[in-house]
Formats: sequence, C-alpha cells, structure tokens
Amino acid sequence: MTHVLALPAGTELVGDYRIERVLGAGGFGITYLAQEMSLARDVTIKEYFPGDFAARKGSRKAVPRSQDCAGDYEWGLERFIAEAQILARFDHPNIVRVFRYFRANNTGYMVLQFEEGQSLKSWLQKLGRAPRQHELDKILTPILDALEVIHEANYLHRDIAPDNIIIRRDGSPVLIDFGSARGDIARQSRTVSALVKPGYSPYEQYAETGSQQGPWTDIYALAATLYQAVTGKRPPDAPSRIVKDELAPAREAAISSYRSSFLAAIDAALALDIDKRPQSIAEWRGPLLAPEPRKTRWLQRSKAKAEETKESEEPAKPAEVGPQAEAAPPEDAPRARGGLLEYIERLKRKSVSKGETAPQAAAEVAAPQPSEAPPSDRDDKKAPNTPSRVDTPHAPGVREGFLLSIQQARRKLSEGLSIFRFDFRGALRRSWKSLVFKLAVGVGVATLAVGLQEELSSFPAPDQSVVETETVLPRQLPGHTGGTKAVAFTEDGRWIVTAGADQTLRIWDNATGDLLRTIELGGSPVTALAVRGQRALTGHLDGTLQLWSLTEGEKIAQLQRNRASVWSVAFMGEPDKFLASSHDWAVSVWDIRAGQSPVISIDAHENAVQAVAYSPRGVLASGGADRLVKLWDASTGELLRTYRGHRDFVSAVAFSPDGTLLASASHDGQIRLWLTSSHRLYRTLSRGGEKIDALAFSPAGNLLAAASPEGRVRVWQFRRGQLVRSLGDGIAGFRSVAFSPDGRWLAAASDSGAVRLWSMGKLLQDD
Repeated sequence: MTHVLALPAGTELVGDYRIERVLGAGGFGITYLAQEMSLARDVTIKEYFPGDFAARKGSRKAVPRSQDCAGDYEWGLERFIAEAQILARFDHPNIVRVFRYFRANNTGYMVLQFEEGQSLKSWLQKLGRAPRQHELDKILTPILDALEVIHEANYLHRDIAPDNIIIRRDGSPVLIDFGSARGDIARQSRTVSALVKPGYSPYEQYAETGSQQGPWTDIYALAATLYQAVTGKRPPDAPSRIVKDELAPAREAAISSYRSSFLAAIDAALALDIDKRPQSIAEWRGPLLAPEPRKTRWLQRSKAKAEETKESEEPAKPAEVGPQAEAAPPEDAPRARGGLLEYIERLKRKSVSKGETAPQAAAEVAAPQPSEAPPSDRDDKKAPNTPSRVDTPHAPGVREGFLLSIQQARRKLSEGLSIFRFDFRGALRRSWKSLVFKLAVGVGVATLAVGLQEELSSFPAPDQSVVETETVLPRQLPGHTGGTKAVAFTEDGRWIVTAGADQTLRIWDNATGDLLRTIELGGSPVTALAVRGQRALTGHLDGTLQLWSLTEGEKIAQLQRNRASVWSVAFMGEPDKFLASSHDWAVSVWDIRAGQSPVISIDAHENAVQAVAYSPRGVLASGGADRLVKLWDASTGELLRTYRGHRDFVSAVAFSPDGTLLASASHDGQIRLWLTSSHRLYRTLSRGGEKIDALAFSPAGNLLAAASPEGRVRVWQFRRGQLVRSLGDGIAGFRSVAFSPDGRWLAAASDSGAVRLWSMGKLLQDD
C-alpha cells in the first residue's frame, strides 16, 4: 500500500526504527510496518497525521495545513500522546500492546506490537461459510475479557468493527486501533463523520459530545460485529434506524445454527435505547456465553411422567428431618424402580386382561429373586447410637429388568416377523392394515428397549446406603477471615495447607492444630490450590499461577498464559510440573524448567473448564461447563476419551489412587464413576440434589468424599454404592475436601472460614 503523504520506506525514526512499508491510512493517522533495529523484530508504528488539517514539509516533518487549524493540530497531538500513555498501561494478551511512544518530526508516534494474522473481516470472508458457534465463542470470550479490562480503567475503545479485531495465526483475537482519541479530535474539529463507523457505531456516537457514551457503546459495536458474522450483513446505520428501524433480529436473520440465548443477547445489545442495552460486559457475558439448556429427550420425559404418576398414587410420607433422612429403609420397604420398566409391566398386565392366561403373563414378568444376604458380623460392632446396616432382599433390579425387557423385545420382534412371513403368503386373504400394525409394534418395542440401554446403564445399583452420624464434634482450625477456599495435606501428613479469601496461604501443624506460617499471596483472589512435596500451587481469578515454597515461605515463580480465570490446578507427579484449567475453555501444562509459557495448551472444551485432575498413569482429566468429561494424554495433549451423561456443568473430577476410576460431579449433584480403560460408566452414586464443588478419593481407594456449598460433606463406600457419612451442619458451605495421606482424617474448607477435620478411623476398621 502507498500513500502520497506517508514517510518513505527506509526512513529511520529516533535511531531505533526503520520504516518498511505502509500498512494503512485513515483520517487521523498513517500506520507503518517497521523494523526495531536493535532487537531485529517487526513492530507497527502509528503516526499522528490528521489528513484534514496536516501536511508534510519535506519528506518527514508534519505541519498544520494553515494557521487556522494549528490549534486543532496541536490539541489533537496532545490527545494522541495521552491515548498512547493510557494504552501502554494495558498488559492483556487480547489488547494490542504499546511498547513505546515518542515525539519526532513535529508529530507523535506510537510503537505497537506487530500482530501477524488477518482481520476478522478477512477471516469471515475467507471462511467461505457461516462461522460455527464454537468458532465465534473462541474469539468472543477473550475479547469480552479485554473489553472488561478497558472499561474497568474508565476507558472506551469506540471503534470496534470486523476490521479492528485481528485473528492471530494461533486463532486468538486481539483488539487494535482504538478510536477514543480519534473521536475527541473529531469532535474538537467538528469532523463528525470521523466519529463513527456506519453500521457499527450506536446513535449516541453521532453526537458531538460524548456525554452519553459508556461501556454500552462498545457493547453495541461488538454486537453489530457479531451480527455481521452470523447474518452475513452489516446492521443498518443507527440514524436510519431512528427514522425507521428495519433491523431484522439476529434470531431470524442468522444463516446458521446458534444458541438461542446467544442470538437474543446480540439483539438486546443492538437496542437503540441505551437503557435497554446491557450496561456492562459482566451483565452481557452471561446470556451471550451461557450453554444452551439441554433439551429433555422424550425418553426422559416419559420416565419423569411415570415417576410423577407413581408418586401421586402413593400416600404422602411425613417429612424426614436431619440425618435420619438418609438412614437405611426398613426391610419391607419397596425399592425404587425405573418408571419405564413399570410402564412396560403395566402394559403386560393389560395384556392379561385382553386374553392372555395369567400364568403366561406371570412367567413373562417374573425375575429371579436374589438370595437373602447373610448378616454381617460388623453389625455387632456398631455403636449403640448408630443405626445398624440392613441387608434387604430387593425386588428385581433395574439391570435384570432391562435384560428381561431385551428378551421380551426380541421375542416380540420375532413374533412380528413370523406374522409378517405368514401374512405375506396369505396377503390376499388378510388385511394389510393389521399386518403393518403388528410389524410396527414388534419393531417399536425392540427399538424402545435398545434405546433404553444408555439410560438404564447409568441407573445406580439398588440403594443400600447406611448413613452414620458423628457423635462428637470434629477437630477444627480457625482457617481464614472471609472464608477458606481450599485445603490440602502435605505428602508426609505433617502439615495442612489452606488458601483463603483473605489472600493468604496458611500452614498448620496437623498434630497440634498450631498455625506455623502465613504467606501473603497478594494480587487477584485465589481460586484453586494444589500441594506437592514442599511446594504449593495457587490459581487466581486474573489468570495467574503462583508457585510457593512452603518451607521458605517464598514465591518460586509466577506464570500467566492470559487473563482468563484459573478454576483448577494439579501437580503432575513432580513439583516442577503442573496443569491448570481456565475460563477460556483451555487446559495448560506447565514445566517451570521450560520457561514462562506452557509446554502444552489444549483447547479442551466448548465452555469454561472448571475442573482438572492428574493420574499417575500419565493422563489428565478435565470437566467443563459443556457437561463433558474428557481424558487426555498428559505428554502430548492428545484426546483419549470423552465421557458423556452429565446434565449440568461438570464442577469436579478426581482419579482413584490407582488411576483405574475417574469420578466426576456436576452442579445438579450427580456423581458418576467411569472406567478409565474404556467409555464404560462404572456407577452412579447420586441421581441429583445438592451442587458438588469438590471430590476426593481416600488413599486406600475405598472411599469417595464430596463437598457441597450447601453445607454437607458426604462420604461414600462407592464400590458398594453406600453413603456412609453425612457431615456438616448444612449452614456454612464447603468448597474443598481432602483426605490425610494415611486416610485417618478428612478435612473440608468452609465458607465460614473454619477448616473441619473428621476422623475416618471407624471406616478404616470396617474395611
């Protein structure tokens, strides 16, 4: 690109930069590609050169066109330098970085990082199709974070459009070409046309004053950019919309499939009335990025309806209060069964009344009854005030019922096919309607049974839960002011390490409960904690990772991939290697011996990655707000397996000590255990209830603890499907849970600030 008033190629500026070529020119400046000679790197240099009232004297010096506009020229130059000073303070991976600014040739220059890539406008054109939802989300999430940082500094971009967002080669976006100073200069010189970008600028930006502008101004412009992406058309100019609003809603004009909440959020942000738009990025982010609610399948609706019908037919039970609510049911209590299986059985009973003999119907429904379990000699060892375990003969289990249903379905299908063959021979003598009906019934029943397989495989084994309540108060550490966020034991069990809302890391003597050391974390609020050897790793809301020496109380390293919040951290078998999951949908693997950047960065999910765990078998697990659990090769970042089935955000994952099982929990309270060697679901411990924030296996691998922010810690003997402890007062929520290395203590971090420790000794004896 050439420009008649641009500096010629080869021009040197302040002895440090050499102009290579012109990248672009606008109403208020010229942008060059330059070489920073001392560092041998490419940079972008923006020169203040307002074309309406600036001229070139000689080949370099910029001057006002006339004495009349000299005042505007100087005023604009000061605004240009002021903007450079502000932008230089931003250190965000998705905001173009300002290395330096200086005055020379009677004008001003801004040295920026050269971003290799293409504009969003070019990216959309080269795509050759409508962008997918996950492609837009990957671009949008960092841009929202960047804008939030800008707005928190009481600054506005004022020129968001497809050509001012660069898509780097790695796919990450960066905001460039801020228009704040340009707008001020335009208003000063009354060049209103330079204030706006048709289609992307809201109506308030057309005013000669900026009094009505705020974060909602940038939100409108970004929404217009998204509208262009999803519809292929630029929105009409704001002034023309004031006269007659012909903007087709994004939900109607979108040319591909997108989340309904995403399209609705775009439409809300394109409101002409300022008060009807989202007023901040925080307010807009939720509906814009929220996952689409999972649609209930007809199978689930049928199950729910059958269960509701069953409940309405049963007499009302008195409300259960306290720990007794989870005690084992009496021996003669009916066990829960699948609603659809009961529905099938009701159909069978109806068939008896229509002509089948009762013995035949009974033969189809009957299932082998399990033999009565022998009494356990452990029952005699229980404390007098502890409810005894009851081994109860159960009605036919879900899995047995499922196998029976498959056999029946096959028989019905066989009968249907036999009828079909018979009727084919005598087609002239029989009604074709009866033939089609019978065949459809046979095929339908078989299809229904096969379709049930995935649903029924996730049913838990018949409930044999025995809840034992504590008769003594747990040990308690004072914890932190404002709440304790996380708790962990050192590997030797001597110390308990906690992280709190007061931005401190505290080390406690496990034997005495004494506070040994307090480490000031500083910076952003802590969100996650992991301990390995004599080191602690903390994750923070601003995306930083801090590695600490517990013995010295000193920071070893501080790392940051970007500003996306870190939600979970874990060590990888040694104190120098660890991993972190972030709000930007990524999982990063770090080795501090390799430098300040992650050795592996995985685009793991299509929403925030809320949980991560590492197995000694060399694999890592991640759980995301996209309701998926994934297994990865820790050395290569290769996806090994995806587990599906959660109906809400996955909030916690944990490996069993031997790595053969992976536990995952979601916001709806469901806990699932998966075999890591296959896609198979091993067991479901909870069908729903209180949200779960943390999981932990005992060192022996026989217990699984789950912490709830609703004030309970539940302990399961998961191989038996038994709930054996329900701890906590149900008042202060628990955010983190950890077993001591010998398995004798279970610690939980509380929102009240206290750290509670319960003895697991009796459970160790029972096992």
